[in-house]
Amino acid sequence: MPSVELHCISKAVPLSDGKHLALSVWCPQEPVAKAYPVVLITTRYWRAYAFKRNDQKAQIFYPLAVGLAAKDYRLAVADARGTGASSGMRLAETDAQEIADLGELIQWVAEQKWCDGRVATTGCSYSAITTLYSLVNAPDALKLGVCRAPDFDMYRHLFAPGGIVNRWFIESWGAVTAAQDANNVEGLFSNGYWPEPEGGAKNLLGVLPIDDDHDGSMLARSIQERQTTFNIANDIGTLEFIDGFITENNPPLYDPAIKQAIEKGATPCVVRCGWHDAGTALGALALYNTFAGPFRVTLGPLNHEGTYLVDPFQAGDGTVAERPPEGSSFNSRVKSLDQVLKDNKPITRAVEYFTLGKNRWNTTTQWPLSQTQYRRWYLSSNHQLTQDRPSIGQGDDIYQVDNTATTGRFNRWYAQSPDQPVLFPDRQQEDKKLLVYDTPPLAQDTEITGHPLVSLWLSSSASDGHFFAYLETIDPDGRVRLLTEGQLRGLHRKVSTDTPPYHFFGPYHSLKQQDAEPLVPNAVTEISFDLLPISVWLKKGQRIRLAIAGADADTFDPLDNKANLRVERNAIHASYIELPIIPYTEPAGDNYA
Repeated sequence: MPSVELHCISKAVPLSDGKHLALSVWCPQEPVAKAYPVVLITTRYWRAYAFKRNDQKAQIFYPLAVGLAAKDYRLAVADARGTGASSGMRLAETDAQEIADLGELIQWVAEQKWCDGRVATTGCSYSAITTLYSLVNAPDALKLGVCRAPDFDMYRHLFAPGGIVNRWFIESWGAVTAAQDANNVEGLFSNGYWPEPEGGAKNLLGVLPIDDDHDGSMLARSIQERQTTFNIANDIGTLEFIDGFITENNPPLYDPAIKQAIEKGATPCVVRCGWHDAGTALGALALYNTFAGPFRVTLGPLNHEGTYLVDPFQAGDGTVAERPPEGSSFNSRVKSLDQVLKDNKPITRAVEYFTLGKNRWNTTTQWPLSQTQYRRWYLSSNHQLTQDRPSIGQGDDIYQVDNTATTGRFNRWYAQSPDQPVLFPDRQQEDKKLLVYDTPPLAQDTEITGHPLVSLWLSSSASDGHFFAYLETIDPDGRVRLLTEGQLRGLHRKVSTDTPPYHFFGPYHSLKQQDAEPLVPNAVTEISFDLLPISVWLKKGQRIRLAIAGADADTFDPLDNKANLRVERNAIHASYIELPIIPYTEPAGDNYA
């Protein structure tokens, strides 16, 4: 760490349409004596705080700025258009104008006296998304993107996976962003989603104005300008279909024009995600399989921000999370920066992934793995899973949907909260609310790496339903560990024959209103969908469980019905879960690197 303290210089970056972005750069002295490569973050969460009792070290980005300065980089953080101290309106999250701003911002930074003309974009969560969008209109100054946990498809992988609205996230996140956009400190901490800064909320005045805004008038005008700005919580009623989310205002990353621009620019990008962080791992793999170019994807046992280890096989009862080695997340980011900006070495295209249960890192250029063997386990009598397809003409199980069923408040979806761990408590009691099917004890160690898929033939007493499938393992002592999950709303069960907008790893459900089909009560239909990707090693003697639910009460928008389901398991309608099995290979080593 540098011995000298850093201080924050805040400037207004002029844009071609007359608006400005507020940007803060962390430097050890003023005037700046030397130029360095600049690491740039663009956020919608306030780049810096205004405090009653000012303390630079209490700033949220201060530790990162200090760490980067020790490695001969400078950190700059900008408020996105229509947020923080920046001017302009927001028509959507990452709207088309915000995307265009990124190219201008990068060029402006590259021309400043404290920058040597080279810029790398970085960030986590929303600023990881802006890192990916920075590749669209990237000037020559942009040399690299390094990000953690972007949402490649915000609708399918976060807001409404499987078409089931993530009400908890939308309402909580929407309230926080609305408070920030209004510079409302009290509202910012009202629901517990956003952590208080060092020194407490009472010391916080709001977002930091730029240095030249001595009387706060520029900030006041910017806040006034965005009084009717977009907020996702206000549109929750329109999210039943993807049509209500994606409009001309917010082109997704997989939009053909954006994809073409990113591939043409060929700026290298490193994307890191955790296996159990909403749908970010699925998004990273979809990105890798859809986009050509120098993308490197790393999938490991970490939470959204890389601040907790996330592993269903950690020691203990699953109710306490461990921290990773100190500085490991920062060091991995700097390693990528050094590779490009100091060593002039290219980013090689690959997927690095961690196999849970074996503590093993692997690298591949092909996903799914070429050696994958897909193995089906069929639902059978006595709540068993068997590899033999049913031969009898009749067979089914009745399940009354329990709307209190939940994966709790430390699940993969709540991991989107700041510094939130993911926990794996024993699910024996919770599974009593679900319909479950188990394999016999495994006869040998087994690796599952890829995208499990479920195909359920069922009928319902209702015209719609939420269908959740959980892949779990049962230890010899009876403890149940959640491995991964998937979900689909019955209304969206149609498998589309249209070309998907990007690479899908299972059946393509468009989630569009034109393809919606209400369930016909008591008529048998197929509900098929892939589960979120995973790499896990199960030991001889463990069992595999498929658990089926009709609700996840603490996270997803409930349906006001108590449907009775009849799940078929016979020769005519053979329900199953298909697992991607990897033949045994000698492990390369154990680590959490």
